[in-house]
Amino acid sequence: MARKLFLVGSAAMMAFGLAACSEASSNEDVPKSHTEEHSTETAEETAAVEPEQEEAGEPESEAEAEESVIDDEQKGMAIETLKEIVKNAKSGIVYRFSDGFKVGEATRDEVYGAIGEPEEKVDEFDFYHGSMGNASYQIAYDEKDVMKEARYFGTNVERQTNLGGITKEDLLEHIGEPVEEREVSATGETNLVYHTGDYELQFIMAKDGTTDHVNLLKKQ
Repeated sequence: MARKLFLVGSAAMMAFGLAACSEASSNEDVPKSHTEEHSTETAEETAAVEPEQEEAGEPESEAEAEESVIDDEQKGMAIETLKEIVKNAKSGIVYRFSDGFKVGEATRDEVYGAIGEPEEKVDEFDFYHGSMGNASYQIAYDEKDVMKEARYFGTNVERQTNLGGITKEDLLEHIGEPVEEREVSATGETNLVYHTGDYELQFIMAKDGTTDHVNLLKKQ
């Protein structure tokens, strides 16, 4: 009888122990599972972000390197344009304006016969608009219809290869100090004046430091 009671008590205690273990195990599983899941998501997010940052950085460096090479090429082309403008100006020739028209010699009729009438008139100037890489010009004539001033505005397409690539520092390096520097109060621009031969060459510098346009006229 005593053995029977002992067996029953042992069985009850084992059942109680198993139930307690099961409950503890169940309670431990929840936070453990949650912690592992949270840790896995964080690692995945980190792993996903890091390659994107690395990949985003690499093309930027390549683009910067390529842009630097292009800028060097464009600067070289702009300096060549500057040298040609100065060379032509010594003879009074308007840079790349049709058939080498000269300030102080070409007449309105000759210009109209060669390239036609302008698209519009701006004050006393005939305005020829550039297109498809062709430059823009403004031409003024005296009372006898002889060209007295020509303004070269360069091109808008790849402008950095011509006037947009010419700065004051380039002027000082390649053609020296101007004979005069004037502030254009109406526009905030600066006019750097050079004398070349019998002519006056003016570089109108925009606020961004590049050349907006170039004026060629007879030296006063």
